[in-house]
Amino acid sequence: YEELAKAGAIMGSGGMVVMDESTCMVDIAKFFLTFTADESCGKCTPCRLGTQVMKNILDNITNGKGQQGDIELLEEMGKKIKKLSLCGLGQTAPNPVLTTISYFRDEYEAHIKEKECPSITCKALVPTPCQDACPVGVDVPSY
Repeated sequence: YEELAKAGAIMGSGGMVVMDESTCMVDIAKFFLTFTADESCGKCTPCRLGTQVMKNILDNITNGKGQQGDIELLEEMGKKIKKLSLCGLGQTAPNPVLTTISYFRDEYEAHIKEKECPSITCKALVPTPCQDACPVGVDVPSY
């Protein structure tokens, strides 16, 4: 158990998720953070507001609106939420974000810097064929 805890794993859920290259780690982090943000009891501010702010940042990143500094802000907020939350939910809520940043930082950077989703999951970051062919890059379906 101690080795799993050092690696950031949480025991007790009885579940395991298997992923491959077609899985967007930023989208997965957003999925798990959305769940914990929705489950927050709201008693402590770090969990109640912090997880919502982190979720909004992840929404921006997956929608092509990520900015320089977002990764560092997510890391800083995640660490503070873990430290200052009153219960186990708040203390572990940032783990998926912090872990995916730690192991898949390049995916976050691709979303923010290149406005690309390497796994072609985040629809806002996947250009349509007509957009690729358009000399001015207009996203015709969204126009």
